[in-house]
Amino acid sequence: MSIENIVQQQIQLYNAGDIDGFASTYADDIIVYTFPDNTVTLSGKEALIERYTETFKKNMHAEIKNRSIVGNKVIDWEFATNGLTGETVSLMAIYEVNNNLISKVWFIRD
Repeated sequence: MSIENIVQQQIQLYNAGDIDGFASTYADDIIVYTFPDNTVTLSGKEALIERYTETFKKNMHAEIKNRSIVGNKVIDWEFATNGLTGETVSLMAIYEVNNNLISKVWFIRD
């Protein structure tokens, strides 16, 4: 499966609120960082499941506005909307894919 397909699959599962499917696109040792200082905001699949189980309760939806691929990285400009409040945030996400799983993510926010 191409790295673009892996990232697209995780977006579709995110939008469907499918925590098990969503988590299956990530490596067990997933690390999520905040750009540019590389602060670790999440480490490990168990932490990912815990965090996103709460996120999915908000009926979140992500829309990809632009996507670029560089090597094993997919760079998305996303709009994430909270289905309960209607609040939308714009962010960039850089997904690093290794062995057909997302192994690292960097989020860039205002």
